[in-house]
Parts: sequence; C-alpha cells; structure tokens
Amino acid sequence: MWPAPEQVETERFLLEPLSVGHAAEMAEVLADPLLYEFTGGEPPTHESLVRRYAAQTVGESLDGSQWWLNWVIRRKDSGVLIGFVQATVAGEPGALGADIAWVVAPKAQGNGVATEATYAMIQWLRERGVATLDAIIHPQHHASMAVAKNQGLEPTSTIENGEIRWELNTTSDP
Repeated sequence: MWPAPEQVETERFLLEPLSVGHAAEMAEVLADPLLYEFTGGEPPTHESLVRRYAAQTVGESLDGSQWWLNWVIRRKDSGVLIGFVQATVAGEPGALGADIAWVVAPKAQGNGVATEATYAMIQWLRERGVATLDAIIHPQHHASMAVAKNQGLEPTSTIENGEIRWELNTTSDP
C-alpha cells in the first residue's frame, strides 16, 4: 500500500495534500489562460476540478500500479493558494520512479515558487524510496526548464508529443 501524501512545509509555503475542498480556490488559480500557452487546453471549471480531484485523491490507479501524489501550494504569509505540484510514482521497492509536474499561477511566477515547492516534493519522494524522476517539458517553456535544471534534471533525446523528457537519478546527488 502506498503512503498518503502528507503536508510538507518549506520556508515560504505549505504543500497541502490535495482534497476536493480545494477545487473552488484552485479554479481561480488555474483560470489564467497564460497557464495553457505551452500545454494547450483551457481553464477548468469548478465542477470539472471537483471530478478530477475526486479521482486524484483516491491516491492510486485501479490496478494499484501507480501512486498518485498531489499537493496544492499555499503561501504561509497570506494563506492564498498559488499552484500545485504532483508526482505519479510506479515501480517496485528499490526501483521506484516518479513523473513530476508543477504549475504556478502567473501572478506568483518568477519568485522561485516552483523551484522551492518542487524541491520539497522531491525530498519527500526521496525519503520514501523514489530513485528516478522525470518531467515532460515543452521545448520553449524556459521557466519550466529552469525549474527542472534547479532540481538537477537534465534533458534527454526523448520527445513525447513534441515535448522533451527530462530525467534525474536521485540515488546520486546532482
């Protein structure tokens, strides 16, 4: 059985385990069309987030082969939600790997939010035996590439749907 996500604290933020109760506030965070410049799509509605979060908070895939971890990022100073980090973990003990992602509201970008929150998530994953990480990043999304580089991830030659796979083996520090 996979461990449930726990609250993680950084210097400036609280990473709170995602709940359906976050849907209304996150609908506002995710409303800015600039967030979809590289990923496509459009801002989700409150109702669609309720459905998505209800599925995500189950914590694992139906067959039990994947562990779903999702946190919202809350500012300590104001209590406002400003984004999320997530990881999908798969594999066997001793060979766990995670696909990671991060999203920060445009008004909160440029201040190291994604780097700080992603670092905290990665440390939490490492403490639970995750050995490899990867992220899929659009080749023109320079801000996300900077976050990945700050975490020690490196671009690979693998292209998936026009995006570059970045990888890190956490068994050795970057």
